[in-house]
Amino acid sequence: MLAIYVRTSTTNNEDSLPAQEAACRAYAERQGYDVGTLVFSDAGVSGRTDLSDRPGLSEALTCVKDGRAHGLIVHRLDRLARELHVQEAALAHVWQAGGRVHEATNGEVLQDDPDDPYRTAMRQMAGVFSQLERGMINARLRGGRRRKKEQGGYNGGLTVPVGKRVEGTGKDARLVDDEAGIHLRDYAQRLRRDERMSFNAIAGRLNVEQVPTPRGGRWHATTVQRLVVSG
Repeated sequence: MLAIYVRTSTTNNEDSLPAQEAACRAYAERQGYDVGTLVFSDAGVSGRTDLSDRPGLSEALTCVKDGRAHGLIVHRLDRLARELHVQEAALAHVWQAGGRVHEATNGEVLQDDPDDPYRTAMRQMAGVFSQLERGMINARLRGGRRRKKEQGGYNGGLTVPVGKRVEGTGKDARLVDDEAGIHLRDYAQRLRRDERMSFNAIAGRLNVEQVPTPRGGRWHATTVQRLVVSG
């Protein structure tokens, strides 16, 4: 099952929506594809309009992504968009969903087309730039966390260490000394050092004394160990 997408421009109406649909249906019949009622359209929409402002194309792409159709048929690729990069974005949406794209005038549009090396290069570059963008975002996030930590700020992605507490909210949140936490850590260290108690025994003592844990619940040997070595 393939979906048909048709579009007319605000400035050029040489191809009417019915004419485009008829050409796409004829192509589907010749190739043995079924289209049924899966026809999506954008009337009076410029070919330079972004995908996000094309309700018909958005529905067609969603149809492929949801598995209701296995691909798209358009009269020509310029019905997807006039701009090459917008065409490529639409094609990428279909291919990433495992679908195929067909032109009624020229047949299937291949992802790796030996007869069109320019398009193949564009797709390769798009992948590289997408990966580069993700890397830059991650680098900025890591840099922001590092700078905030160096300035004494609290990074919400980090565990609050014993002896510290969060003061403030959002960008103004900072880690400051927590006297109760410091005393608790010192107490556990003394039990470990002076009374030679195991981590499990210290956990039992703290539970008996009903000392609250940093995150609630009961004390365990592993949480006591983290507490003791935190200083």
